[in-house]
Amino acid sequence: MIPVLEFIDVSHQFPDSTLALGSTNLQLNPGEFVSIVGPSGCGKSTLLRIASGLLEPSSGSVIRNGSLQFVFQDSTLLPWRNVRKNIALNLELDDVDRHEINRRVDNVLQLVSMQDSAEKIPRQLSGGMKMRTSLARSLVCEPDIFLFDEPFSALDEFSRERLNSDLRAILARINAASLFITHSISEAVFLSDRVLVMSPRPGHIIEEFVIPFGSVRDDELRYTPEFALLTGRIASTFRSIQR
Repeated sequence: MIPVLEFIDVSHQFPDSTLALGSTNLQLNPGEFVSIVGPSGCGKSTLLRIASGLLEPSSGSVIRNGSLQFVFQDSTLLPWRNVRKNIALNLELDDVDRHEINRRVDNVLQLVSMQDSAEKIPRQLSGGMKMRTSLARSLVCEPDIFLFDEPFSALDEFSRERLNSDLRAILARINAASLFITHSISEAVFLSDRVLVMSPRPGHIIEEFVIPFGSVRDDELRYTPEFALLTGRIASTFRSIQR
């Protein structure tokens, strides 16, 4: 299997000489969901920006075998455009045919359960609905790879868990790969096929956990002993690197 994204000995040092990311190797395979957890300031967001091409590595190489979409922490919706027009924005900028835009937007509105809110503007939306719209704006581009930078961190626990379930189901249907940054270990375990743990700065990957729960996951998984045991193992690793 050829990875859709690969880091080979990638590191990054900022102009002020801060070494944010140490030598890092990782692979993301087609259709795979990989989460990265680690202490604040360990280079998780730096890694994601290098993956997207927004930031060049100081050393090492990045291989991309597919198109990418970046889903940010903030929904970054244009306040004067309704949901439908916010979702269509990237396609309009790429001069996609209007009929094709309408077809794709209609499809993703259904996929993210936002059909009834298509004409609303952002100030009329809840936080969860804004993130659904942001996700739909990326989905409509039909990328091979999604890069997520803590997209649900500002939401309440109920909204976050519901979006986790919906995201897992959506991505399973379209078979896109995802690299997901989060501070929530339980979120990482619920969503992922693998969870990578990063060290404090300069960050590098110190441990990998394979998640054995299969592709179909319901909400009750979070309350099983197996889920608690695996979450606890990752949390223990996380605590040990901060001592």
